[in-house]
Amino acid sequence: MDIGNNHSSLPSPGRPGVCRYEVFLSFRGGDVRRSFIQFLYESLTASGIYAFIDHDGIEIGEEIMSKILQLIRHTEICIPVFSKDFASSKSCLKEVAEMVACDRKIMPIFYDVSPSVVRKQEESYQKSFCTHAALGVVSATIDNWKKALQIVSKKLGWELQKFNYGEQELIKEVVSAVRWQLKKDDLDVQKDLVGMGHHVQEMMNKLDVRYENGKVVERQMLTGKRVVEIWGLPGIGKSTLAIIVRSKIHHLFDECSFLEAKGRALLSLQEDLICDIQRNRHTPISLARGAEFIRNKFKDQRVLIVLDDVSDFKQILSLGIYLSEFGPGSRIIMISMRSNLVDDYIMKLETSQSIVDGHDEILVKKYELEQMNDNHAFQLFCKCALRGRPLQKEFYSLAWDISSAAEGLPLLIDAVGSSLFGKSIDLWEDALNILGEKPFAKNIKKILKTRYKALEEDAKKIFLDIACFLMKEDKTIPPYMWEACKYNPRTHIPQILNTSLVKSTENNKFWMHNQVKFLGMNIVEKENPRKPYKRTRLWNQEDIERAMNEDKVATVEALSATFDSLNSFDELRFFRNFPNLRYLRISHAIIDGNEQLAENSREDLFLPRLKWLEWRWCQNISSLLALDLSDLVVLDLSRCTSTTWKRWKKIMEKAKNLKVLILKDCYFLAASPVSHAPANLERLNLEHCFTLAGVGRSISKLRNLVSLNIKFCSFVQELPEDIGSLEALKELYIDGTSIKAIDIPDGSYGKLKILSACNCKFLSLPNSIGNLKSLSYLGLDETELRELPCSIGLLESLQTLSLRNCRSLWKLPDSIGDLKKLQVMDLSSTIVDEIPSSVKDLQNLKELKMAGTHIREFPGGIKNLESLEEIDFSGCRNLRGECNITGLSSLRVLLLEYTDISRLIVTDRQSYNPQNLKLDGDVPISIIGTIQGYGIGSTDVRLDHRSRLTDIISACDDESETVAMWRSDRSKEVIGG
Repeated sequence: MDIGNNHSSLPSPGRPGVCRYEVFLSFRGGDVRRSFIQFLYESLTASGIYAFIDHDGIEIGEEIMSKILQLIRHTEICIPVFSKDFASSKSCLKEVAEMVACDRKIMPIFYDVSPSVVRKQEESYQKSFCTHAALGVVSATIDNWKKALQIVSKKLGWELQKFNYGEQELIKEVVSAVRWQLKKDDLDVQKDLVGMGHHVQEMMNKLDVRYENGKVVERQMLTGKRVVEIWGLPGIGKSTLAIIVRSKIHHLFDECSFLEAKGRALLSLQEDLICDIQRNRHTPISLARGAEFIRNKFKDQRVLIVLDDVSDFKQILSLGIYLSEFGPGSRIIMISMRSNLVDDYIMKLETSQSIVDGHDEILVKKYELEQMNDNHAFQLFCKCALRGRPLQKEFYSLAWDISSAAEGLPLLIDAVGSSLFGKSIDLWEDALNILGEKPFAKNIKKILKTRYKALEEDAKKIFLDIACFLMKEDKTIPPYMWEACKYNPRTHIPQILNTSLVKSTENNKFWMHNQVKFLGMNIVEKENPRKPYKRTRLWNQEDIERAMNEDKVATVEALSATFDSLNSFDELRFFRNFPNLRYLRISHAIIDGNEQLAENSREDLFLPRLKWLEWRWCQNISSLLALDLSDLVVLDLSRCTSTTWKRWKKIMEKAKNLKVLILKDCYFLAASPVSHAPANLERLNLEHCFTLAGVGRSISKLRNLVSLNIKFCSFVQELPEDIGSLEALKELYIDGTSIKAIDIPDGSYGKLKILSACNCKFLSLPNSIGNLKSLSYLGLDETELRELPCSIGLLESLQTLSLRNCRSLWKLPDSIGDLKKLQVMDLSSTIVDEIPSSVKDLQNLKELKMAGTHIREFPGGIKNLESLEEIDFSGCRNLRGECNITGLSSLRVLLLEYTDISRLIVTDRQSYNPQNLKLDGDVPISIIGTIQGYGIGSTDVRLDHRSRLTDIISACDDESETVAMWRSDRSKEVIGG
C-alpha cells in the first residue's frame, strides 16, 4: 500500500490492539485508488467481507508501517494489486515481502502489468529498483523484495486484460473467489438466514434423509424410524433449525405437525396434534383416551412431528407419540435445552417390544446446536443493523467487536443489531460497552432467568458459584467444596448441564456464555444493590472494600479478591466481618497479623466455615495459621513466594480434612510436602515446582490419592517405589521430569487411567507397561523412544496413544492391532515410514495423525476402518501414489498438504458434503464445481499446489466413471463433468 503523506486522513476508530481483517488490499494509490480499488473494496464489504484499505484501523500517533505489517500477520487473505508503478512504493514492496514471510494466503491481481513483468522485474519495475538502490536502499533488502515478487507472481491470480468485460467482471470474479475461500457461502441455506447450512446437513444425516447440494433428494423412500433431539443455549436457533428442516422434508411424509410445548396444557397439545394430522379438530376426553386415539388413528402413516421447547418427558408420554406406533419412515424432532431428554425416551424404547424389526429399526440421536462462528456472527449483525445498506468504514471495527461480544448467540446478535439500525456511532460504542458488562436483550435475559428459576435451590447455589467465580475452572475440583457444603453436586451438576446454562469443555472445564455469566452476577447483585455485605457473593473490589468497612457481620459466603498489584490488609479488617465464608480466593494480598498469636492454639480463629482457600502469590504461609482450617477441603497456594516452609507441618495438621492440594509454580518449595499431607488427600498438584527434588516415599500413606501431577518438576528423577500400590490412583502426570523408568509390577497401578509422560527425554517403557489394564490415555510426546514394547498391545482399555514429536521412533509393533478400543493415534513428526498391517483390526479408531512422518504410501490396512473420521498425512513428503478412501464411510477430514499423492479415489455412495472439500493453494476453481455435482463431501480434503494430484476418481460399481481430473500442467481439463 502506498502510504504517501496523507496522514491527516487517518480515521480513529478508537479500537485498541490489532483487528483481524479477512482481506488486506495492497496497491499503489496513484494508479488504481480512485476507481478500481474503491469499487473492489465496496464490493467486498457489500458481500460481507471484512476488508482493510488505506489506514482504516490505525490510530493517530501509531507508527504506520509497523502497524500495517502487524495487520498483514492477522489477515486471512492478502490481495496485492500489481500496477505499472507498484514497485516504486517501498511500502508496497514491504507489504508483499511480509505476506510471503508470514505465509499468508495471497491472491494477486495484475491490473495493467503482466505476471512476467512482475516476476522478472522488467520495464517500470526495473527502473523502480534502480531508483531505490540510488536512494540508498541496501542490496539485501532489494533482493528480498525481488524474491517476494517472484514468489507472488507465480501464484494463480487474475489478469485484467483477460476479462472481456473489464473491471466489473474481474471484481465479480474476485469477490466470488474470496467468498469461497473464506467459506462465506457454506452455511447460507436460504438468503434470509445466516449460518444454518452446516446444521441442516448434520440434521439430515441424523434423520437419515439424503441431502445433496443444499437440496433433499426427491422420491427417496425413508426407512426405519428416527428421533432426534436438538438442544443448546436459549436463543441459539434451535427452533429456527427445526423449521428449516421441516420445510425441506415435509413433502416426504404423509402428515406433519409442529407443536410448541412450552406452557401448554397436555390435552391442548394432543388436540393440536390430532388436528394437524387428521385435518379436523378432536378434543380428547382424557390424556389416556387421547393417546389411544393417536396410536390407533395414525399407526400406518409416515409422520413428521416437531416438538418445540420440550422440558419434561411427560409431555411426550401424554401425546402417545411412540415411534413404534407410527408407520415406517416416521421422524420425530424434539427441541430442548436439556441434553438428556431423549435418554428417557431411549429407556422407554428399551422396555418396549418393537426396537428392531427389519426396516422399522428405531434410532434415537442428539444434536447440540452450538454458537455461530465469528464470520457468520458478523454477517448476521450487519444484516440486522444495516438492512441492506453499505457498512461505512468508520463502523467496521465496531461491527466486528459487537458481533464478537455477542459470542455467537443469534437471538442476542439480532436484538443488538436491530436496535442499532440507523443509529450514530456513539450509540454503537455505547452498545458495545453495555454488551460487555451486562445482558443487553431483555428477552434473552427473561429466557435465561426462567431456566435458572427452574433449578432446585442447591443447584442455583452451584450455578451462581460457577457464574461468579468458577467459569473455566477444572470441573473436577469444585465438587469437593459443594459436597462439603451438602449441595449434592452429583445430582445438581448434571441438572445444570442439561439446562445448557453451563457446559463442560473438551479440556474438562466449566464454561458458560457471557450473557449467562452476567445473568448470574446480576442475580447476586440484586440480593442487595446498596449493601454489598448483605449479598452471598462478592468479587468487585469496590464492593469488597465497602463490606470490610462495615461494623456489621456480613452474610457473604464466597469472595474473590484478586488484585493486579500487592495490597496490604490488617487481618482483623480483612477477615473479621466474614465468618460465613466457605470460598475465598485472594491474589496479591498481604495479610498482616500477629504471627506469635497465629502459632498458638487460639479459639478465635477466622473463617470457621471455610471449605476452599485459593491464595495465589502468598508471601508468607504463616498467615494461614490465623484461619480455621478444620473444614478446608481445597487449598490452592499456586505461585506462593514464601521462602520458608517450616510451618507447613502445623498448617497440614489443622487442615485434617483436606482433599485437594495445589502448589503449582511454588519455586521455593524444595522439600516434598507429602510427608505432612493429611491421609485423606485425593488430588496433589506440584506442577512447575522447579526446585523440588522428589515426591517422597511417604506418598504411600495417601491411600485415597486419585491424581498426582508433578509436570515439569525437572529435578525429579524417579518415582517412589511403592507408588504403584496406591489403589485409588487414576491420573499420573510426569511430563517434563527427568524420570527414566517406571516400574509396573503385576497388580500395581490397578486403576490408573491416565499416564502422561510427554517431554520425558530419557524415559524408556518397560515390557510391564502391559500390566496397566485400566489405562485409557498414554501420552509420550517428545520423548526419545525408538520403539514401543510389544506388550503395548495388552492395554485393553487404551483409547488414546499420543507419540507426537518422538523423533527417534521409527516403527510400531504388530501388537498395535490388539488395541481394540483405540480411538486416537498420533504419530506426527516421528520417523515412522509404515504402520503394521494389524491396524486393520482397530475398528474403533477415529483419528489417525501422521503429519510429517516418512510414510511412503497410503496404508492399505486402514482402508476399511469404518469408524475412522480424520486422517492427517500433511507434510509427508515421501507419500506418493494413490489414496483410496472408498471404504472409509465415516471419514470427515483428510489432510494431504505437502505430499506427492497423485490420485484420490472416492465413491459417490459415501455421504459427503461438497462444501467441506478444501483445495488450498493454486488448485483451479473449476474442479470444485465438478466435484460438487457428484456429492463428494463431508470429507474435508486439504491439498496445496505442491500436491501433484492428477486424478480424483469416483469408484462406482465399475470404477471406470471418472468424476474429474486435475492435470498437473494446470490445463484445467475436466472429464466426466
